[in-house]
Amino acid sequence: MRGIRLVCLLGLLHLPAVVWGQSVVPIVNSAKLVKADSLWVDSIYQSLSLPQRIGQLYMVAAYSGGEKYNQPLIEQLIRDQGIGGVIFMQGTAEAQAQQYNYYQSVAKVPIWTGMDAEWGLGMRLTGVRDFPRQLMLGAMQDSTLVYRMGSAVAEQCRRMGVQIDFAPVVDINNNPNNPVINFRSFGENKYKVANYGWQYMKGLQDNGVMACAKHFPGHGDTDVDSHKDLPEIHKSINELRQLEFYPFKELIQKGIQSVMVAHLQIPAIDDSPHTPTTLSDKAIQGILRGELHFSGLSFTDALNMQGVAKYYEPGDIDLKAFKAGNDVLLFSQDVPTGIAKIEKAIQDSLISEARLEQSVKKILFAKYQAGLYRRDTLATSGLTEALNLRVSPIRRQVAEAAITLLNDPHQLIEKIKNNSGKSICYVGVGIQSDNAFSRALQQAGIHKIVFAPNENGKPLKKLLHNLRNEDIIIIGVHGMNQSAAQNFGLSEVEKNLIHTLSASGHSLKVLFGNPYALKFFCEEDGFIVAYDEAEETQVAAAKIVSGQLKARGKLPVSVCETYKAGDGILSLTGNLGEINDTNRYVQEVKQIDTHTTSIIVKPLPNDHSLICCVNPEAVGASETELDKLDNFIQTCIQEGAFPGCRIMAAKGGKVFYDKAFGYLDENKKEAVDQNTLYDIASITKVAATTLAVMKLYEQGKLDIDAQLGTYLPAVRGSDKEPLRIRDILTHQAGLKAWIPFYKEILDSTSHPKQTLYNKSLSPTFPTRVCDQLYIRNDWKDSIWNRILSSPLENKGKYVYSDLDFIFMQKVVEELSGMSLDKYVQENFYTPMGLKDILYNPAKQNRVNNIAPSEYDDYFRHKVLQGDVHDMGAAMMGGVSGHAGLFATANDLGAIFQMLLNHGVYKGKRYLQASTIDIFTKKNSLISRRALGFDKPETASGKGSPCADNTSASTFGHQGFTGTCVWADPDNDILYIFLSNRTYPTAENKLITKFNTREKTQEYIYNALGIASRFRK
Repeated sequence: MRGIRLVCLLGLLHLPAVVWGQSVVPIVNSAKLVKADSLWVDSIYQSLSLPQRIGQLYMVAAYSGGEKYNQPLIEQLIRDQGIGGVIFMQGTAEAQAQQYNYYQSVAKVPIWTGMDAEWGLGMRLTGVRDFPRQLMLGAMQDSTLVYRMGSAVAEQCRRMGVQIDFAPVVDINNNPNNPVINFRSFGENKYKVANYGWQYMKGLQDNGVMACAKHFPGHGDTDVDSHKDLPEIHKSINELRQLEFYPFKELIQKGIQSVMVAHLQIPAIDDSPHTPTTLSDKAIQGILRGELHFSGLSFTDALNMQGVAKYYEPGDIDLKAFKAGNDVLLFSQDVPTGIAKIEKAIQDSLISEARLEQSVKKILFAKYQAGLYRRDTLATSGLTEALNLRVSPIRRQVAEAAITLLNDPHQLIEKIKNNSGKSICYVGVGIQSDNAFSRALQQAGIHKIVFAPNENGKPLKKLLHNLRNEDIIIIGVHGMNQSAAQNFGLSEVEKNLIHTLSASGHSLKVLFGNPYALKFFCEEDGFIVAYDEAEETQVAAAKIVSGQLKARGKLPVSVCETYKAGDGILSLTGNLGEINDTNRYVQEVKQIDTHTTSIIVKPLPNDHSLICCVNPEAVGASETELDKLDNFIQTCIQEGAFPGCRIMAAKGGKVFYDKAFGYLDENKKEAVDQNTLYDIASITKVAATTLAVMKLYEQGKLDIDAQLGTYLPAVRGSDKEPLRIRDILTHQAGLKAWIPFYKEILDSTSHPKQTLYNKSLSPTFPTRVCDQLYIRNDWKDSIWNRILSSPLENKGKYVYSDLDFIFMQKVVEELSGMSLDKYVQENFYTPMGLKDILYNPAKQNRVNNIAPSEYDDYFRHKVLQGDVHDMGAAMMGGVSGHAGLFATANDLGAIFQMLLNHGVYKGKRYLQASTIDIFTKKNSLISRRALGFDKPETASGKGSPCADNTSASTFGHQGFTGTCVWADPDNDILYIFLSNRTYPTAENKLITKFNTREKTQEYIYNALGIASRFRK
């Protein structure tokens, strides 16, 4: 065995990655395993007796502390029965690590370990803090945080030698009376459940921990706890396929390594009496493996649960579960009896040895992939501290993203924020002393703090009397639990007190617990749902109440007609920032529909500034379609189309979709967010150069039908003199597409020649190309001369050209007397209040939160982050007419909303409506082009840069780095997509292969019910 193990270790050094999932290793065939895997798996399998092979199917509960401490029993099962693994339950981290080391030392075959760690190892271990429950995660609109939490849980698992996390729960919680799933689900939207389940799965599996989707085929629509009895679901098979199966199908397709089967009686699948899905070959072989094509590891739910145990004798359950198609048997009531019954069934040919080999080799292969052949020893000191390391930062991020403002009809948050002289009191319900919420409120200037009595009588009457003159009452509802059967921890006195205080109409309630508790308050308004009572959640809630933070969550489940899934007011801002100038805005309370009251911020007449953010339903958008978009984007990131992206969509100036996905780079340390700057590449042509040209045109300084030589003395006497400005703007002046200037100054090793470049700034080398690379002072003139002398080789043709806009940059600078970057800054960006659209952010020390655009291994030989990706623009000092701008979606959105507003933004006019009409309409007889702007194709199937749903009036542009912006006047829609698809290499063309930008726009238009112009 030692010799074989050495061969395996040597072979592992050269192993390719093994793909699980559709995944996981199919029915194990030794010929399909790579050599080291096959040697180890086969050698272990052949060394085991028949009972020991059967023993590998079992995982039993191990307790490292508490009343159920059972180390002697586990040791006996490992030594005598050869069980495959343990499921660690209650205890401490240090005690569990000691047990792990001991169990591995006495096992003939390395045991594997699992934990129910749905919200981290704190779910089981004393002293380890919990991560948020899944229902709280489901309130977020940012799935990248789910991935981040999954990664953090994986780190905890690896530190503790845990190879399997029995998570995520992908049951759709569409029954508010569900006693067992409830807060463990992401919510009732199947698309979000699938998407967030996938992110959790990826976070685990990307970091070396097996994920397990549960509870197949879907435990969400039940009102019986399968720990106590057998729940029944009476739905048709088509209903199950449409809803319950959906998240499992999605995760199977995306590579989930294991699935847990629930104890559910579902007649549409199997109508045999007392045959839960765990024991049904129709459910496992027919649906899970046959219909859904799952080939990974199938785990039973606990076989000691009354949902199955009350109907069968110990051991019989094990045999039935294995015969049905399960690979791993959890929580057997009697392992020795179960092994004996399975052994007899094999001897009697009721089960084939091939069937046993299939499951056992899958288990052994999973152990090999987890590195268990090494038999590593866990360090046992400092574990609790290490496990808690990432909990608080993630809890804070999740709280700030999930806390949900359901309504605030009296604008109490605005009044609290403005400190308008109102008398404000905080009433703590369910607590009798200061907590993190009350302390944070005091720091925000709310100093009147009282704690409500927990029983009727004089103290309660006195409290109500003392509160009668308060202008604003903040009610914190604390001490809740997750159980509907226990009224979520709320007493009748507490519920009545909240009802009474709400009657004033000037109260804001913060529910620190399960949102289903809203069922007691469906007739009342002024609610914030905070989902749990962690300290980070309390601090975030206090900041939202006091206006320091913006609420970003939405209710993940429906509670009653008043409060439904998707409800939640995303805090309102102007120009995608704070609305500071309140004189420009009118606020009103408006009933959006029968169950949502919202504060609407309306711009005054002639002012259509972007307002962020409104519920999709406020503009008639389908959240279901937008959830499909989320799933599509995550798939694109998973497939490697780009590391991350930012997407924004607005209708009528109201931003109804604004999401950041993924990370800045492959290290996944810094997530994309609303502040991420992207190199927007050729969008520069319209967001800088064309804007400047439009301004000069309407000032009478530029005639678009004049010749280029009219404005540029340098071209007079050359073949460029007679080129018409109109033709230059529409890319049909005959100019070359581009000139690879950088290649002319490279040496034989593809590095810049030392005579032309220097590592530091100096009078001889004044132009920054990138960090530690400065070009000689005469090369700008050389580039310009190369452009002037380039041949006109495309006369009468449409050829998209960078040179066109380098010429237009020169025109702008000649007519204005200032550089292009300064001109657009002074005439547009600064007066519009834009701070995140600019040239050369690296030169301005704006290096933080900029998406890297490429690892350049052909010219600059470094990661480009904050220096323009385009080689020609870089050699010109980062400012060019064709490329060079960096921007956030916020500021780019403001520019294009101004254009949609016919030149007006926040009450000020920047361009005349007639100018915008002239420049954005189709201006060519041989292409789709407008003046500077790109347009949709006029016929289906011609490779349009936008979705076919867009109107013919749409204008905008794409960028080489994976960006686009489109404004659609007919539909009053703004759409922006920013990514760094060129990182780490510009050779990555997957964004084009997947038509990501066009399909994203199509999803947005579909959500708004706008069909393709070419639909038959």
